[in-house]
Amino acid sequence: MTVQSVAMQQALEQLRSMREAVRPVDAGAEQPRGIAVSSTSSAPSTGSFLDTMRSAVDSVNEQQRVSRELQTSYVRGEDVSLTDVAIAMQRSSVAFEATVQVRNKILESYKEIMNMTV
Repeated sequence: MTVQSVAMQQALEQLRSMREAVRPVDAGAEQPRGIAVSSTSSAPSTGSFLDTMRSAVDSVNEQQRVSRELQTSYVRGEDVSLTDVAIAMQRSSVAFEATVQVRNKILESYKEIMNMTV
């Protein structure tokens, strides 16, 4: 669970920095919205959130692949324990559900930020 909470914190930090990047620096000077003020106003850790999400999705994909392979081996009659198959299936299921929940939280955060008045 701590990996998901870290990923959520990184997502929120990146969304906050994106929100700050589209705000005008000076209220008197009109800056076009959606354009960054300077090249140094990007997220504090560029790409780290994307890398974190990509590695999480890759991990889920790997767990599902292992689960499928164990299921196939068990059905073929190879020397695979039924408990190993059940555990692999549960691991992949829990990992997938956690990834879906993180995605849902990110979408909720995005919608909330888009509804904010600037």
